[in-house]
Amino acid sequence: MYNLSVLLQSLPHIQQSRLVGSGYAAWLSWSGAPNTSMAHTLKDYGGVLMAQDTGQALWFFPGMEVFRAVARLQIWSRLNAMPMLCQVVPATFLVGYDFALSLSLSPELTDQQANPGQDFAVWIHPKLKEAVESIPGLDLKPGPGVTGFASSVQWLQFHADQGLDYETSLGWFFVIKPLGKLGDKESILVWRGFFSEIQTALQRLDLKYISDVRDGYVIFPLGSVRLLRAWCQEMLNLTASVKEGGREYWPCVMAAVPQKGLTFSAELPKKVGLDWERLAPDYPHLQYRDAFPLAEWFKINEIRHGVDQEGLETWCNLSLKAGEGRGGEGSLEVPLPRKLTVGEGQGCFYCGLKDHGPATCPTRGLTRIAPEVWNKLATVNMDALVAGLQTLEKSLEPSRVAASLEHLAGGGDKLENLLARAVFEINAPSQLRILQLVWRSRGKEWSTGLSQLAPEDAPYAWASLEAVRGGDLDRAESMLKQASLKYMRSYQPPSLLGFVALEKGDAHQAGFYWQEAERLSYTPLQQGYFLYLQGRVLEIQGEFKEASSLFKRAASVSPDWLDPTYREAVCLVKMGFTGQGMDILERLIERDPNIFNRILLDMELDRGRMQIMGALFSLWRVAETKCEEEKALVATLSSEVAQRFEDGHAFFEPAQERLERMRRLTERRNFVAFRTLVSGVDEFAAEMNTQVETDIKRIRARADHYYDRLREIQREAAWFPFPKLLLEFNKDFNFCVEKMNWMRDQHLKVAENFRKTLRFLGEIEDRIGRLQKRLVTLRIVRDSTLFVLLLGRTFIWLEIIGLGLALVTIPLLIYMTRQAPGNWLVTLILEQKWEFQKGLVIILSVLALALAAVKTAFSFEKRKRQLFERKEQEFQDRVQARRAAMKGGAPGTGKAQTRTPAKPLVKSPAKPPAKPGAKGK
Repeated sequence: MYNLSVLLQSLPHIQQSRLVGSGYAAWLSWSGAPNTSMAHTLKDYGGVLMAQDTGQALWFFPGMEVFRAVARLQIWSRLNAMPMLCQVVPATFLVGYDFALSLSLSPELTDQQANPGQDFAVWIHPKLKEAVESIPGLDLKPGPGVTGFASSVQWLQFHADQGLDYETSLGWFFVIKPLGKLGDKESILVWRGFFSEIQTALQRLDLKYISDVRDGYVIFPLGSVRLLRAWCQEMLNLTASVKEGGREYWPCVMAAVPQKGLTFSAELPKKVGLDWERLAPDYPHLQYRDAFPLAEWFKINEIRHGVDQEGLETWCNLSLKAGEGRGGEGSLEVPLPRKLTVGEGQGCFYCGLKDHGPATCPTRGLTRIAPEVWNKLATVNMDALVAGLQTLEKSLEPSRVAASLEHLAGGGDKLENLLARAVFEINAPSQLRILQLVWRSRGKEWSTGLSQLAPEDAPYAWASLEAVRGGDLDRAESMLKQASLKYMRSYQPPSLLGFVALEKGDAHQAGFYWQEAERLSYTPLQQGYFLYLQGRVLEIQGEFKEASSLFKRAASVSPDWLDPTYREAVCLVKMGFTGQGMDILERLIERDPNIFNRILLDMELDRGRMQIMGALFSLWRVAETKCEEEKALVATLSSEVAQRFEDGHAFFEPAQERLERMRRLTERRNFVAFRTLVSGVDEFAAEMNTQVETDIKRIRARADHYYDRLREIQREAAWFPFPKLLLEFNKDFNFCVEKMNWMRDQHLKVAENFRKTLRFLGEIEDRIGRLQKRLVTLRIVRDSTLFVLLLGRTFIWLEIIGLGLALVTIPLLIYMTRQAPGNWLVTLILEQKWEFQKGLVIILSVLALALAAVKTAFSFEKRKRQLFERKEQEFQDRVQARRAAMKGGAPGTGKAQTRTPAKPLVKSPAKPPAKPGAKGK
């Protein structure tokens, strides 16, 4: 035996239903293999398969077609034996917010069991007797009790007259209406080109149609569920292929209207309770009762045009499931709160909500803009955003949506509060708080204009603004008209008079006032703003084409202001040209990724939301894929920074902070975070490469500088006369030479080599500093030694010359003066000749030493320079000769020789490096 509870338990449990409808449940059980004709018949009669198990299935029918279906099966079973038991009972149809389907039955029916016999038998719940007997040829008779059925119910046995065919009464008139006004030649030609594609499909399916030349309607009947399904697939695939192929395309709205009570005529679209101007283009629209039987092949999407509570007769639209056919790539699932979108009319001028007018809009009391709202939303994960919108939906009171939204916007920092503020921020340029900033703005462009504010002047203007906010429109209008007469060249009075006229309900007059304000404006910022207001007031009146033109003008006047272009896209979507609008929105997203989140929350884009969510899904998927690639790159960059730069480097700490921010971005599932991460990684990589190139240039410059310093140190130290005393000096010098030779041979862009080079440069600088400090002592010893040698040589020569002169002069003096009378000097010299000789030698030596010291002191630097230059030149000559010999005598062996001083006073400890060459680049 089969148990109905098994099927009921397999259905999803729906805690909160978006839709509840009454209908009929058919529980079928059979023995053996299931008959395929049974399932096809039930589907053709509008049945929805709810659950299936071995030997049993549960179907739901929204109407009495279930009785015609089982009648058809019963007649067919009389010719083809079909052991099956069928029970039809009243049921409640439940639909969750995710379009999960479930059934609810009376408690006494849920634990029934069934044991199919050898024939096809149908049992009907007694509550359905009247519905069954209303169909000609169907009859109910009391029968014996069935084992396992609910004993408290007096079951009736179903009988169908074999003489009737019981064809389904299901049928639809499918209506296609091109959007826009087909008045201009270009529109007519494009629509005809697209209609030729539709006409080909109609002929292939052998469908007869009629068309209304004036309004462009195309109407044709569809007489079965199979034909309805085939045509919906045909249209969805055709629209997608035309768009992808670049063929003639014109957006159209489509609806399958039930045939009951309607006649096949050109007046049919006017008799249907549908607002054709608000339907989403390119998607077939059906009632839920007709759409659920097609749920196996299509995705069902809600539309919320003035409907607060949905039922089986509520309209929805169909799209291809992801991966099925053309155009079924996927869509973002971000449902807006229903309470924000319901209502009639075009919406409030200030905020776009449809449940109030401008005079009662909550945004009238706001005094400052809040662009930080979008920065905060950029940190919210997509899943959290969807949950926040659901929470916002529960927090809004149906009878006072605007008031409850205002209360949430002024609340705390919860996500629903942030979302409420974002809803009011979408249309901020249309609100009074922007007007007061425009009055005070000193700038000419929007990029900086609202941040360069002058003090408040024109007291009448601010008093009038407060009167408008306080609701005293008459007083404000009186003050402003007096100010207009007094300040005839001022744009402020007409700018606020436009808002006064708007709140009084005269949108046409408001547009005239803003035209006057535009004429009196003198900066692009002001002109663009008043063009924007003119476009917005036309948009609210439904003049989307004219509004779009004004938004284009505003964008051309203020090209760095994105809001006019955004509103131009919104107007196109409201007209039904969602593809063209989405092209504009995608360009805006490239300029500012926050536009993505703005689109998700904009209830004024509701008409084209299906197409927009599909397009945004493509952008999301690309950005998400790129972000996944960038995650690995962030880790690579972190590792490279750690390998390349040390803690003390000026680039290290800022780089670590930026990489940490990017690492946190990789954890967020938000489009803005994706785009910020991608651009941030690219920018960081470029900055790091620039830093590396700069550091390499500095390394080369420092290496050249150290090279010259080492050369100088080598030249100075090479003349030191006591080489065995230079052990520490030679150790430091050799270290510098070794490291600089290593740097010369390495590729500095390699992270490890780069970091080692920076560390070695610091060590080399320290060592060179020590060498130069020691070189001071070496110079003193060297110069002192050289001075003494030069002094000694000069002294010896002077001494020799002095003694020679004394040897010649003194005897000659004695000889010439020996005959002179009273020559006591000669007598004294002769008597004390040894003492005189010693004294003379001492005097000559002192004089020679003094003269030598003076002469050496005056000529020391010149002599030293001549000596060093001569030796250096001799060394260069020998090097050149050696190189010439190597080139001429041993070709191909031209190794670079490093110069060292010839015959140095001190042997050089190591050769200094060559200047860094190409290998360091």
